[in-house]
Amino acid sequence: MTKDADISVIIVNLNTSDLLEACLRSLEIERNSVSLEAHVVDNGSTDGSPDMVRRLFPWVKLTVNARNEGFARPNNVGLAEARGRFLLLLNSDTVVRPGALNTMARFLEKHPDASACGPRLLYPDGRTQRSVKGFPTLFTHVCDMLFLDALFPNSRVFGRGEQRYFDYSRAASVDHLMAAAFMIRREAYEKVGPLDEQFAIYYNDMDWCFRAKATGWSIWYLPDAEVIHYLGKTVGTINRQFAFFDMLYNNVLLFYQKHYGRGTVVAYRLLMVAGFAMRACGWTVAALLRPSEGTRHMRRFSWKSLLFGLKCWEPARVKEL
Repeated sequence: MTKDADISVIIVNLNTSDLLEACLRSLEIERNSVSLEAHVVDNGSTDGSPDMVRRLFPWVKLTVNARNEGFARPNNVGLAEARGRFLLLLNSDTVVRPGALNTMARFLEKHPDASACGPRLLYPDGRTQRSVKGFPTLFTHVCDMLFLDALFPNSRVFGRGEQRYFDYSRAASVDHLMAAAFMIRREAYEKVGPLDEQFAIYYNDMDWCFRAKATGWSIWYLPDAEVIHYLGKTVGTINRQFAFFDMLYNNVLLFYQKHYGRGTVVAYRLLMVAGFAMRACGWTVAALLRPSEGTRHMRRFSWKSLLFGLKCWEPARVKEL
């Protein structure tokens, strides 16, 4: 690592040794054209990831946690030690295409009002991933529960949350970018602060973007920078087993409580109960008439969501950063 690194890359890893190796090799190529340092924070992997990093990438700083500490805290460890002018949160299941880091860094240099930017995320077959979303509100939740965003996907009113209408061929200021590859200007990081560790896995990137925009910073999507993202390889299987189900919804409620007030938590739950009551009945019928892994999964998801909405408790009080 050099003292004058322009870009500090922080990667959180959990049992993705092969993917992590490919990610670091892509960064190694980028070192020929940009000044960068990399910090891998391993979440207690059992697949030999730490040994692989030590053996093949001695230039990478490595921190090994005894257990899985989620996403926010390990990233904050790397952010706190980073020395670059630009700080890149990067998933271990990504491959950076040549020139992507330089494109993002130069954009931030030329646009001092931009707090952060992100690249075009690509599936391995070259298709563009949807990585841009609007901030969740009670209205976007209503649109989701009533299927309005699905019925009118190109509507800038009903589809504001998922933003299926977004044009991924053009650079644009956005609300939120998927943090699979997310470059932050140091000055913005110092003013906005670290990731909120209450959102251990989900919604920490959404929360950071919300805080950044609330303080006047913009966030940009850049199609000319490209990163391949093996979407779902890190937590997809675990999510399929509902291991983080309660954490996901609790973090949604924390987000609403933190940014919109306690009343929105009650309103969100009521809408959730109404919406998933319909979904649970519908997917139960579908699973009976057309039994498959997909219909059974959606039936289970809908019933679990309905039961979560019926729970008579609120998320813990939000701490101030």
